[in-house]
Amino acid sequence: MKITNKHDVPLPLVTLASREYYSKGKSQYSVTELMSPPRIRRLREQYDDAIEQDVSDMLWSMLGSALHVVMERGQTPGFITEERLFYEVDGVTISGAIDLQEETPFGVIITDYKFTSAWAVMQEKLEWVQQLNVYRFLVEKVKGKKVVGLRICALVRDFSRHETKEGYPKAPIEMVDLEVWPLEKTEAYIRERLEAHRISKVDHDLGDELAPCSNEDRWMSETVYAVKREGRKTAIRVLKDEEEAKALAEKEKGYVETRLGEPRRCTGNFCGVAQWCKQFQDERKSDDDQ
Repeated sequence: MKITNKHDVPLPLVTLASREYYSKGKSQYSVTELMSPPRIRRLREQYDDAIEQDVSDMLWSMLGSALHVVMERGQTPGFITEERLFYEVDGVTISGAIDLQEETPFGVIITDYKFTSAWAVMQEKLEWVQQLNVYRFLVEKVKGKKVVGLRICALVRDFSRHETKEGYPKAPIEMVDLEVWPLEKTEAYIRERLEAHRISKVDHDLGDELAPCSNEDRWMSETVYAVKREGRKTAIRVLKDEEEAKALAEKEKGYVETRLGEPRRCTGNFCGVAQWCKQFQDERKSDDDQ
């Protein structure tokens, strides 16, 4: 991947962004790679030399790298920081770098640091649950220690003390407890992900079309219906049910504006390979033809 500098930021930042701080060691898959959509992984491998990312878009990843460096200086008795564990499943070695393990009399509590938005903290983030349960699997299988808790330490980058929405973070640093799966469920999830990546690799090597990304993979937003009135800038209400929206529009003497759902990962090119993805490009072409 090539790092660009379109906004002429200081070169030391470009140097920092260009350095490879992350290493998965001698594993075939890191936990994050295991969780990633197989289609995206194969396209990233194929077009790695052509992918460009501007340093200005890498702020939070750079801060994440900086946080890990800082945490190494915060060694505290009873806590293990930045430990990478390796384990073989069906002949494939997976690894995970665990931010923090707290040793308690009852067992280990795993914590992962996330620079994230307030909105993300307010949602149920399945990928957080998946990631930390795989970390728990590694700790129990490799170290033979019981894990009794999984937590996210959310560093809320857009925190506002004036926000009063229900469920809004109470502070810029919010602790989020996650569901602990039965170990059998986690192992089944790992095997399912490995099989999906195996099939994707075979298809790619044979030149066959890759399996499409799911709506979940693509961060598909819902289609919603905004009830609006002439002369008013904001919607009266935004509803998920079209008939309910039409009834309200009639009552308010307004109209309904349909806001189509979209695959935000694709349209924002958060995958980095949208321009080479046949699934996305075919959809765009179909939309243009309509």
